[in-house]
Amino acid sequence: MGQEGNVIYAETGKVFKRKNHSDIYGDTIYLGYSYYIDGQKLDVPHLDTADDFEEIEDFEKIDY
Repeated sequence: MGQEGNVIYAETGKVFKRKNHSDIYGDTIYLGYSYYIDGQKLDVPHLDTADDFEEIEDFEKIDY
């Protein structure tokens, strides 16, 4: 994973998944405030950090 300012980049062939639920994102995330997580409105907005996400294999790019 790479980071420049508030932008994180996944390694080639990987995408990001939020650690505390199953939402899968692309290979680039612009960090900021989340007002909804997992479809639920938050009482207090959450400031995302790189630690909130993990890299997983991009299953759409895997040949089966």
